[in-house]
Amino acid sequence: MASDETMSDGEQYFEGVEKLLEIWFSVSSDSKEKNPDLRKIPRSKLESLLKIVRCEIISFVKNDQIDAYVLSESSMFISKRRFILKTCGTTTPLLCLEPLLLIAEQFGFTEVENLFYSRKNYKRPDLQLPPHQHFDQEVELLDALFPDGAAYCLGALNRDCWYLYTLNPIPEPNRPRNLMASDGDQTLEILMTDLNPDIMSIFTKEECLNGKEATKVC
Repeated sequence: MASDETMSDGEQYFEGVEKLLEIWFSVSSDSKEKNPDLRKIPRSKLESLLKIVRCEIISFVKNDQIDAYVLSESSMFISKRRFILKTCGTTTPLLCLEPLLLIAEQFGFTEVENLFYSRKNYKRPDLQLPPHQHFDQEVELLDALFPDGAAYCLGALNRDCWYLYTLNPIPEPNRPRNLMASDGDQTLEILMTDLNPDIMSIFTKEECLNGKEATKVC
């Protein structure tokens, strides 16, 4: 579990910027796997992955479409062929990529159809751990795994900006018929910065004992 970093003046700082890793898997045309499903991955294997990332599972719920996990540093969502990991603080989500690909292959997925890695620029990049201190480091790691990847920066480099790494999807003919149907997908990112300190204090132990109490106060 990643903890607050101590700065040189002794103060604690927690990086709120979230790193978002989303992977869409598929199977090759000659695959013999009849029903590949990421949700079959045992919890013990997921916990091992998250240990690499430096976070842990707090709670879990699911429905017919998706398994959802609350993590010590944000959240994780797993559906039949999509894996989403969102973490903040000094977590290292890209370090779990290689073992994740191996595990996915064990459960029927031999191809990465598409990948998205994105984040806002950090407030304190110097407190991050490699390879997450600089976007160039992250791109180098991703390029080593995905030769057809492309990196982008949305916004001014010297102000708030959004970094994105994604792939060029594999050609449709390489996908089996059972995965040819397009899955609807929309992403909404809400960035909260410079919040009112008085409102933020409601979500501390000094003001409220738990989340239920904080919700009533709000």
